[in-house]
Amino acid sequence: MPILLACLCVGTISDARGDEKPAKPKPPESMIIAMAQQFVLERFRRDPTDHFDVAFDIVNIHPQPDPNYWAVIGGFMADAGGKNYKPHAYGVAMRLVCADAEKLECWQLEKLVIDRKIILNN
Repeated sequence: MPILLACLCVGTISDARGDEKPAKPKPPESMIIAMAQQFVLERFRRDPTDHFDVAFDIVNIHPQPDPNYWAVIGGFMADAGGKNYKPHAYGVAMRLVCADAEKLECWQLEKLVIDRKIILNN
């Protein structure tokens, strides 16, 4: 009976290791920040006929337990018309879903908050 129990335990450990997916190579912080800022730019509400100027500010990357998932918190100044810049804050949660971190389609936006308003919450 102890031999059978040992075999079951070893089999369980082997199966668990076989199910693991290798982590994708971690992209540089500059790439993580650039993708987060791109998601913010795509979804920031503004009049589409206006010329629009944005300057990104301080950014903090918060790594998560999942090695392919990041939370990025930051701020930006946006022209509200007549060079009247207003401050904004954002939070992005996103996941790298394929190996080519330089391609926007390899990133999945999961959560986005701009100025305390939830824009996306998947």
